[in-house]
Amino acid sequence: MSGSRYALIMAGGQGTRFWPYSTEKKPKQFLDIVGGSSLIGQTYERLKEFILRENIFIIADGKYLDLTLNSIPELERSNYIVEPSPKNTAPCLILANIVLSKIDPEGVLLVVPADHYIPDKDKFSKEMQDAMSAAEERAIITSGIKPYIPHTGYGYIKFENNSVQNIEGTDFFSVEEFREKPSLELAEKYVKAGNYFWNSGMFIYKFKYFKEFLEEYAKDYHDFYIELEKNIDDDEGFKKTFSDVVPESIDYVLMEKVKEVKMFGAGFEWNDVGAWLSVYELNEKDKNRNVNIKENIIIDSADSLVYSTEDKPVALIGLDNVAVINTENGILVSRMDKLQNVKNVVDLLNKKKS
Repeated sequence: MSGSRYALIMAGGQGTRFWPYSTEKKPKQFLDIVGGSSLIGQTYERLKEFILRENIFIIADGKYLDLTLNSIPELERSNYIVEPSPKNTAPCLILANIVLSKIDPEGVLLVVPADHYIPDKDKFSKEMQDAMSAAEERAIITSGIKPYIPHTGYGYIKFENNSVQNIEGTDFFSVEEFREKPSLELAEKYVKAGNYFWNSGMFIYKFKYFKEFLEEYAKDYHDFYIELEKNIDDDEGFKKTFSDVVPESIDYVLMEKVKEVKMFGAGFEWNDVGAWLSVYELNEKDKNRNVNIKENIIIDSADSLVYSTEDKPVALIGLDNVAVINTENGILVSRMDKLQNVKNVVDLLNKKKS
């Protein structure tokens, strides 16, 4: 039996690598970092191409409800699933599965993060619809991104080249295993091998199969599922059950264990907008390979990013490979190759507050 199609946007991330623009009060998914509107708004618009508006749901902490409705005015309040507290992606998806399977036990769900940049809506729509067709079988479908560099910041998916199923023009490969973020040496081997793609963090499955896979491969979290489902209408019991669960990613809890996983190689442009380096990669460069966001001044400098949200101009003179970020929340100056460490600044600031 085939059910309807649904989409879930996970919007609870803190975006710490985008400090000082992104903060806990207003994380990066609610900001116009690239693409001309908020990242969560762009995600919603992509999904509307092939999912009914009433079947698009968002899950996040309740404190982000107003930010979400401001970014997506047409979203109904009832389409916002409130997480009692941030517990990583496994409890998040279990809660969503309980809520949505009540609506349609036979439904197929596409899970996407709120903060990806995917400009090709048509290609995304076509391939995701094919993936949702593939998910009618008892499987979890995921999207892999063909690596163009040996990136150490992404997990990798190893797939079987000789095991392929074609659905309406899209090839689906059996997944051998998921690999954690590798060393540079390992990443270089993965890229050279050709059958390792980046893990995009997007998944497609039927509600009923998700629950079955938890029972088969992750008994502790299946027990949590049953307990949370039992307490879903008891506010106190629900909050206690959720607060007691161990935070863990869905990759670790399920994806790395399930044998019934298939992957398609995304044909659309994709960027996870994970750090300031993504802004540099996605924007137009001048003749010295600089990216200049707003009317800043760059003299005798190359391979740099200057990003400002303020009316005060920023001037960069005689420096290469640096990033200067100027916002109302603070100023960041960093070497380009050290931008991933911005989260350490956030940790230090939080320690000062406590």
